[in-house]
Amino acid sequence: MPRPQPADLWAELNPRQQTYLTVIYSADQNAEANHKGGAFDWGHGPPASEWRWQTFSLKAPKELVGRTPIQYALAQKDEHDQGAGSSLAALRRRGLIEAMEDYVQTLLGMVPRVRVKLTTLGRATARAGLGHTAPKSPPRGLLSEWLWSNLVRLYRAGPDGMPTDSPRGTPPEERAPSDKARFFLERDQRRPGGPLVETKCVRVGEPYESPWSPGHTMYRTGYRVYLTEAGRAHYEKHVRCYAELWPDVDAPVPEELPEDAHSSLDDHKVHKPRGLLARPGWQLLVALVRNDLDDKLWVRKEWSAYWKNYGSEPPEALTALPAGITTNHVRSITRSTTAPAKLLEFRGGPLAAETKIHQWLYPPGRRYWPDGSNIWPDDLTVLHVTEAGRIHYAANLEAYRATYEDVEAPDAPEAWKTPPSAT
Repeated sequence: MPRPQPADLWAELNPRQQTYLTVIYSADQNAEANHKGGAFDWGHGPPASEWRWQTFSLKAPKELVGRTPIQYALAQKDEHDQGAGSSLAALRRRGLIEAMEDYVQTLLGMVPRVRVKLTTLGRATARAGLGHTAPKSPPRGLLSEWLWSNLVRLYRAGPDGMPTDSPRGTPPEERAPSDKARFFLERDQRRPGGPLVETKCVRVGEPYESPWSPGHTMYRTGYRVYLTEAGRAHYEKHVRCYAELWPDVDAPVPEELPEDAHSSLDDHKVHKPRGLLARPGWQLLVALVRNDLDDKLWVRKEWSAYWKNYGSEPPEALTALPAGITTNHVRSITRSTTAPAKLLEFRGGPLAAETKIHQWLYPPGRRYWPDGSNIWPDDLTVLHVTEAGRIHYAANLEAYRATYEDVEAPDAPEAWKTPPSAT
């Protein structure tokens, strides 16, 4: 049976259902813009599987709890609460949304809450009906259109760079990158090769004699922003990719390009060899291997110190926990919620295993919040690499490095390269 097309699904909806889908789509896009717009939040925020859930309604008197943004938007379109359940059910039956009911704390206490989440098909259907196109996302490692335009201006400026402060009236194409742009281009230490730009304090103007100390020469100084070697290499390697990605940015193409220069965006497509993990699973396996090599487990170290502070030796079961990562820290490594399962259920044998942390191992004085609730999750476990995981890592390390160049993976010990049965 052929898969239904988004435009056909939109045509099947009645006007009321189209209105509901449109309002939920707008809430979804606003949430996406808010999370992508966290310009100065360098930490890993919650995954999309969490923040895409939108509150549809609270089952309490509106005079006391008010309307949710979705209810307010529906009211603006002359759609009221009567029949909301049937409209949501119709969208849910077609696979356009997911819906759930839970409880939320309010001034009235805990009240039922209805939440909805747009599915990928629902998002495509709304775009088809509204005539919207999906926004382009640059491949991993490439810049947004705004940052690329800033890099182009610096490349045109050449080795002299650009002053950080532009006189009033300077055309936008001649202005140096703003403080916000430099924050991304200059201070992102995670980028392979280092920052793309740098800001220096340099001498400007002619030297002059100090009016306070005759005979002493003084210089005026100012700040200029320059393209780094890494920035120039990034520009020349990817300039043809950016021409395809952001054609409205007029970027000069050098006459001579480096040997590793990309010819098009096709060079950014990851062709994962059969039998290898996808990027999130590989990132998680690398983190487990790194902790395994360093014999590192955060709770084992920190909780043992708490036990000693209370005058007790840490339990042997705590110090015997394997090196690895607790499940509550997995999200800081990869935004994927399925990455642990990919390792635990790997086709060739589990690459990782889980060890439960019993609650009696929790550090004294750090078990409960003032309200009596647990500080630590009830189902806290340690995810750690297995022997099969070590063998898989060592056997496929070079293939992984070639596939995911930006993921820094430590070398595998020689012992891992020889299966135990062969020794």
